[in-house]
Amino acid sequence: MAKNGKEQFCVIGLGSYGTSLAKSLSELGAYVMAVDHNIERVEEVQQFVSEAIMFDATDPAMLAEHGVYGADVVIVGIGEAFEPVVLICMELLKAGVPRIIARAGSDTQQSILNRIGIKEVIHPERDEGARMATQLMHSSVSNYFELSEDIAIYEIDAPKSMHDFTLAELKLRERYEVNLLTIKRPRKRKVTLEEGVEHEELEVLGVLDGQAVIRPNDRLVVMGRHENIKKLMDTNQ
Repeated sequence: MAKNGKEQFCVIGLGSYGTSLAKSLSELGAYVMAVDHNIERVEEVQQFVSEAIMFDATDPAMLAEHGVYGADVVIVGIGEAFEPVVLICMELLKAGVPRIIARAGSDTQQSILNRIGIKEVIHPERDEGARMATQLMHSSVSNYFELSEDIAIYEIDAPKSMHDFTLAELKLRERYEVNLLTIKRPRKRKVTLEEGVEHEELEVLGVLDGQAVIRPNDRLVVMGRHENIKKLMDTNQ
């Protein structure tokens, strides 16, 4: 895995969940390696990520050869079978990968992963319900992606009280203990037509500095603990 100064993510397993995660991380500016044993899945995602490679991730030699052990975060998102998840996680643990997130299909599977040393376990099907509930309860939430039980990435409408202020002035990290990953901003007078419905196109601003100004209609992509992001969203009420 090439080192380019960005945090390195590796997503293993390119079903619907893994593919969506890999694309979302890439859209946020991350360096993403996507891995699957199915060539069609690899080809489907390769245009959206930094690297897309086909190999059997249960083979420790292949994990080493392709640099997976050098990633900062590895997400094992295989959903078809549980045994490969366990085997891969054990190799990642032995190699000392700093952060490992694994998919479980049940509480029993989570218990097994916890016992072998995996602290962060995700339940995509269960999390989808939580995502919908969050969006229904908070009209300012455009998108929501749970990284662990405590931490998630939210895409929210920029609170009116923050409009026309710089990030340095707002001090979001100090005041709310959240990280602003980037801003999505509507392109000027540019829409696409899809089935007769107008859709506003959004531009991802990328890495921001303290002089970046939040404007009306901006969407903030923030990461942090649920309770801290909720405090931020409450300023929009």
